[in-house]
Amino acid sequence: MQTLLQDLRYGARMLLKKPGFTLIAVLTLALGIGANTAIFSVVNGVLLRPLPYKEPDRLARVYSEFPTMNLRKFWISPPEYLDIQKEAKSWESIGAWASGGVNIAATGAPIRVAAANVTRSLIDTLGVQPTLGRNFTPGEDMVGGPRVAIISHALWQRAFGGQADIVGKEIMIDAQRCNVVGVMPQGYVFPPGSNQPADVLTSFQFDPANPGGRSNHFLNLLGRLKPGTTLDQARSEMEALMAGWQSEGRARHLLRQKFHPVLMFSLHEDVVGGAKSAVLMLLGAVAFVLLIACANVASLLLARAEARHREFAVRLALGAGRSRMLWQFLTEGMILVLLGAACGVELAQDGLKLIMAAAPDSMPRTGEIKIDLLVLAFTLGVSTLAVFIFALAPMAQLRERNLAGWLHGSGKGSGAGASSQLLRKGLVVTEIALALVLVIGSGLMLRAFWKLRNVDLGFNPFGAMSFTVDLPSKSYPVTEQHRFSEALQAKLASIPGVKSAAMAGELPPLRPIDANDTDIEGYQPGPNEPSKGNVDFWNVVSDDYFKTMGIRLTEGRLFDPPDRNENAQRVVVINQALAKRYWHGSPIGRRLNPHVSKDSNWFTVVGVVEDTKNLGVDKPAGTELYFLEPQVSKLFGGVTRQNFVVRSEGDPALVAGAVRAAVREIDPALPIFGMQAMSDTVADSLARPRFLSLLLGVFSVISLALAAVGIYGVMAYSVSRRTQEIGVRVALGARSSDILKMVLGQGTKMAAAGVAIGLAGAFALTRVMSTLLFEVSVTDPATFAAVVALLVVVTLLACYLPARRATKVDPMVALRRE
Repeated sequence: MQTLLQDLRYGARMLLKKPGFTLIAVLTLALGIGANTAIFSVVNGVLLRPLPYKEPDRLARVYSEFPTMNLRKFWISPPEYLDIQKEAKSWESIGAWASGGVNIAATGAPIRVAAANVTRSLIDTLGVQPTLGRNFTPGEDMVGGPRVAIISHALWQRAFGGQADIVGKEIMIDAQRCNVVGVMPQGYVFPPGSNQPADVLTSFQFDPANPGGRSNHFLNLLGRLKPGTTLDQARSEMEALMAGWQSEGRARHLLRQKFHPVLMFSLHEDVVGGAKSAVLMLLGAVAFVLLIACANVASLLLARAEARHREFAVRLALGAGRSRMLWQFLTEGMILVLLGAACGVELAQDGLKLIMAAAPDSMPRTGEIKIDLLVLAFTLGVSTLAVFIFALAPMAQLRERNLAGWLHGSGKGSGAGASSQLLRKGLVVTEIALALVLVIGSGLMLRAFWKLRNVDLGFNPFGAMSFTVDLPSKSYPVTEQHRFSEALQAKLASIPGVKSAAMAGELPPLRPIDANDTDIEGYQPGPNEPSKGNVDFWNVVSDDYFKTMGIRLTEGRLFDPPDRNENAQRVVVINQALAKRYWHGSPIGRRLNPHVSKDSNWFTVVGVVEDTKNLGVDKPAGTELYFLEPQVSKLFGGVTRQNFVVRSEGDPALVAGAVRAAVREIDPALPIFGMQAMSDTVADSLARPRFLSLLLGVFSVISLALAAVGIYGVMAYSVSRRTQEIGVRVALGARSSDILKMVLGQGTKMAAAGVAIGLAGAFALTRVMSTLLFEVSVTDPATFAAVVALLVVVTLLACYLPARRATKVDPMVALRRE
């Protein structure tokens, strides 16, 4: 212990003697360790931490699929759910739910919250019971049963002030009285991994004897495997069941392996699967930053060790063994690393706040991201590794045969050994190669993001604002829903500064697919195609919708005022994707029959509009049918969820207050939600690529800066050690341009080696980014060329200052120094 304290005091004194060196080393380490700690916090929260349910490894998600329609991870219909629940023996329990939202009449203004309609078995399947009250009882999940709800801890506190007697109280949900029977524990998240968890769970009420149509898919399924049963065994059992159902001819629309199979995924895989590659890519990027930082500090330590040759020689001459010297170097490295780690954790906490602020909603489990013991253990492990790297750097210079030379040179002016020079140059080459790979990855993401930003959306988001209301069916029967829509559109259009207003059942650029069966007149299915038509999206709109959204007509006409008449011919407008999918010629005058009832309801196509992005900005538009609201309000059972679009003459935010007032005039108890500019809606849909581009861009800038500092340090040290040589060259007639060319040439050689290694690494590693890039190749020549040019410029700039200093060497002064 006494030796350790002595080494710590000595190491601290040595570092305090060189405050500039210490500050640069600590800040470099703080950047590397801080970035790694912050990103590992994300990895831990999203990928590593177990899901907050009982025995989460036994939980699995169950989906259906329609391969011929490219519909993967699709919903399950109630009859299909009952088939699986009754006959699949691999499951201990299995539950279902449908996500949505409800209006709550709380103690203040009405609010809109996320909700889920769940089966009683679902809560038991997850293994987390209400902390207050109880789960649903058998009678509450039957048609006509009492209306009951379980609320989240957050809603209990936010809307009801944490009332101790909340269980048993009656609240208003969607204008209907409902009894609260339970409160879930604090921090409970459902649906799993959601960043907007449901605040209200209502009992899914249906009659098992009459569960509805098999083609009505809207349920999400989640099951708990029996102890000892694997997911592969459950899949095999499901395949056998589907084969049996098909041979029995049980029903017309059956789950079957070829055309409508069941898919199963572990719950953890399902929750994090889409984000896994992106998060691991970020971890790889910050690992590169840390390696560059370590190489930088190791290079500094090598240069510092050369300046301490006389000290090393004296200690070795007095009998200090190499192990004793190694321990001293470890101690000095530990002081540096501990200081860097302490600053790094502080940087990580601030950086994590910025990451969380920029993180997209599509990144799962963001509420579980924090710096915890596992993250601190990771930081400790990284720091320990860095200590050993920094101890080995000066040890590389300890060669007993150098003792006499070091003592004779008094540690000053003696040439550095070839091995340490080579090691320093190798570290710089490594920094350049790592920085090149990281900057190329960042460049590819930025290029892909730029392409996404410039995609033709098919509508004009600028100057438009949208918001949503959900009309409770109890207060608003079908006829009243239409009247509300008409009345509100009229009020919105009359607001000063508003050009037009419209209503739609759904809005671009991203929404859940409908995949509705539709009879298409003249449709002839090809091989491996479904026997009947299926349309990705049905949209019920008002007649001013296309004008307000800025959607262009390509053929035929839009909805006209006479189409609103009850006795008018039923007409539809379709998008280009649907026209190309089902008709080879003009679709005008062709007919479609949406499957909404047993009777035929044929609609005539009167117009074709340009495709609008509806599956996401990065995907081709799906097929879409536009119905006129007055014509289908009764046929479709009304439109309870109504999205309104307001196009203004200036900034749409300026009319937001008047828009809210217009809704309050019609119904003060109706909450508005999702109000924002359409341009912000589009930006939100690009949140994940923007997030990745931003973080990779920041890490690239850090890596470039560290690499530039490393190159500068090595070149500056090289010039200082070669002062006598440069003086002799000048004395013999060398011009300033010759000296400049010599120093820059040395830096260029290191850059060339680093670029060559980095390009090979980039060609290999950027392939993992293929799923994250939009219309950009992982070996995009323009990006590779631009990054190489950038790195060469940074290298030359980092070399220029030492090279310029070399041209100013006075030969008389240089020779006198020796």
